[in-house]
Amino acid sequence: MAFAAVVSLKQTIERILLLPPKSKILLPNLEMKLISEELSYLQSFLEAISPPQSSRSKRVDAFGRQIKDVVHKLEDLIDFHISDQFLSASDDGLTFVFSQQLLEFRQEVSSFTNKILKTKEEYDINRQNQQQSDSSASETTLSRIVDYGGTKKKKIVGLGKELRELKHWILSDTYGRCSTMLIVGMAGIGKTIVVKQVYDDPEVIDHFDRRLFVTLGPHYQLKEILLLVLDQLKVDNEDSSEDSLSKLLIVLDDVWNKHIREELKHYLPDEVNQSRIIITSRIRDFSELFIEIPLLNDVESWNLLRDLKIGKEIAKKCEGLPLAIIEVGKLLRKKEKTVEEWQFIADKEDPLTIKSDDNTPLSNALLLSYTMLPQYLKVCFLYMSVFPKGYEISRSKLTKLWVAEGFLEPQKNKCLEETADECLNELISQSVVLKKKRGSIAKSENFFHVINKYPDSFPEGIDSQRRLCAHNNIVLGFEQAHIWMESVPIPGVRSLLCYGPKQQYPIRLYLPFRLLKVLDAVSMRFYEFPHQVVELFHLRYLAVTSNGEIPASISRLWNLEVLIIHQHHRKIKSSNSPVYLPVEIWKLHKLKHLECMGFDLPDPNDDDSLILEKLLTLSGVSAHSCTKRVLTRIPNLTKFGVRIETKDGDGAAAVEALSFLGGGDCFASVYEEFELFKCIVINPSLVRCLIILNFPANIRKISLSGCGFRWEYMRVIAELPNLRVLKLRWCAFSGPEWEMWRDDCVVLFASVEFLLMEDLDIRQRRVQSYHFPKMKRLIIRHCYRFTEIPIF
Repeated sequence: MAFAAVVSLKQTIERILLLPPKSKILLPNLEMKLISEELSYLQSFLEAISPPQSSRSKRVDAFGRQIKDVVHKLEDLIDFHISDQFLSASDDGLTFVFSQQLLEFRQEVSSFTNKILKTKEEYDINRQNQQQSDSSASETTLSRIVDYGGTKKKKIVGLGKELRELKHWILSDTYGRCSTMLIVGMAGIGKTIVVKQVYDDPEVIDHFDRRLFVTLGPHYQLKEILLLVLDQLKVDNEDSSEDSLSKLLIVLDDVWNKHIREELKHYLPDEVNQSRIIITSRIRDFSELFIEIPLLNDVESWNLLRDLKIGKEIAKKCEGLPLAIIEVGKLLRKKEKTVEEWQFIADKEDPLTIKSDDNTPLSNALLLSYTMLPQYLKVCFLYMSVFPKGYEISRSKLTKLWVAEGFLEPQKNKCLEETADECLNELISQSVVLKKKRGSIAKSENFFHVINKYPDSFPEGIDSQRRLCAHNNIVLGFEQAHIWMESVPIPGVRSLLCYGPKQQYPIRLYLPFRLLKVLDAVSMRFYEFPHQVVELFHLRYLAVTSNGEIPASISRLWNLEVLIIHQHHRKIKSSNSPVYLPVEIWKLHKLKHLECMGFDLPDPNDDDSLILEKLLTLSGVSAHSCTKRVLTRIPNLTKFGVRIETKDGDGAAAVEALSFLGGGDCFASVYEEFELFKCIVINPSLVRCLIILNFPANIRKISLSGCGFRWEYMRVIAELPNLRVLKLRWCAFSGPEWEMWRDDCVVLFASVEFLLMEDLDIRQRRVQSYHFPKMKRLIIRHCYRFTEIPIF
């Protein structure tokens, strides 16, 4: 994507301009600033021509590809120059050849200005014509978008709860005034069919004086449509006659304007007694009542296809999306009615391949969802497709990858991590990404290349790829693959993502990609730390699993922001003493997130320069990293995860390891503001820990597992004023009874909204209802000794 290329280069230049004057990396700052200004202009243009797609032309799209190609070449030139300086033993500085090439590229970027003016003029004309066409369609063909009912009902599978809830709301008199309900869900999930079923229900028809079903879509002029609709209903907001106050049922289908309720208030007064407005939309940013349409489960998916006598496995792979199931049914009707033919489709990872030019209801619906996204969200959405089908990825990991890739810019005085989190929320609100689900779109954007089988994974024409994603990690260890990558270089690769099944045995990875920003290979196991990595100056995200020691030369990775290093689990279990990272780890001053499973942070000694001032997250370390000397060198830490592993039955060792949580000289004394603390004890003993707990005063989330604390020490947690989330797992607290006494001077659990109790040996809980005044959600799981379910 041109937009991603432009933002990435802007980010690269901004990093260059922030380099200290004495840095070994030399680049002409004035040229860099001029290029950055040109890029900002290109970015504004690309943002302006994003949605709607209908006003785009082939010329506009071709121009976008031209921008992308030039910007990629310019970024490669700059990054290779920086890498050469980093690896060079001499301080050659700028070369004449590089300066000339840089000037030529800047002139080429500048030349886009005149082309933009012409292209934008053509785009504006197309958009104006489209708007006139939409307006004309609104005025002359209202019958195409207005449905007065009476059409044949379609089969509905599942969704009985949603149907009943919607009908009850429509017929209920408790709301009195005009009320609005949002029906929300992703494309093809069945929003319109559900609403139409209720709309044509005889009881609903008898309940209202007038009904109207209007399909809008993204390109209609909302004001004109509403006026026409209200004219059809003969409702005039300036007329206070009895006729204007009839009970109305209005359905606005496929709405893309999240401010439509405010618009409606100008034309349809709240005094229209017991009238109902139903809005179906893919956008969740509504403050009104809403019903979310879920995906079908496996049984319901099979029921939808059962009339066609099609296999259950095929239905399951449609992942509960009704429109996808219907399209697969249409596909199979055209196939031979043989077991072999259906088995072939069932064995495919995706029984239905969706392409942008298919012109099917499913492809049109999904493509529209993608097209209407702003440019910065399109990039994030496309990135979701790098993960294999069914791959579960945490929110925090996904947002860290987005930041490391460099295609996001901080928004509204927020840091990049906050911006990435907001982008994910927007994708969820647009119903293109579901929690625990993954959206997909055709790879027509050429956004990444999947490595799955040899030699099919290395076709001609991939030398321009920026991202490689391995869905079968072992292919990367083949000697033939190494030879191929050496003979056919892919110079511009910025990301190597390995998301295949975890390997039991170590493999050798070949890394000929000098410009890598992201290397995520934690699912691969290495004999020793891959030393080629320390030559990758541009690396921002590194995740590996290694049995060997981490070299001191890791401090050469100046740009590293995320470091995830795991020891193989067998290695961890066999180790009786702590394994420390090299002391040079303290020199990675840009590091924001550190996860080191099986490793600990070393003592920084008395060197004041050894400080990780940007580190926000530290996890995977043992209690050996929980000393005051270590924690004071991480002044801005907000999330801390400790993992304590002891030999079976060694309760004394576990209690000693947890001592950092007691007293005033460790964890609690270093920090006041804190987001999350998580502590897991592996192989917990039955010994009850007598340590009196001490946490930072303003901590927000606590998660404990296997600690064996006594319930009377819960009082310390209960008095934390800003604690919102408390998770207690696997003997986090031990004992048959949890009892809290009321204290008129202190509100206990004053801010806690979420409590999880899992695998605890508790029998009784004597905590009264006046505790947890803000409780919203309680989960009790596998607490089999409970005599009664606690009620808050």
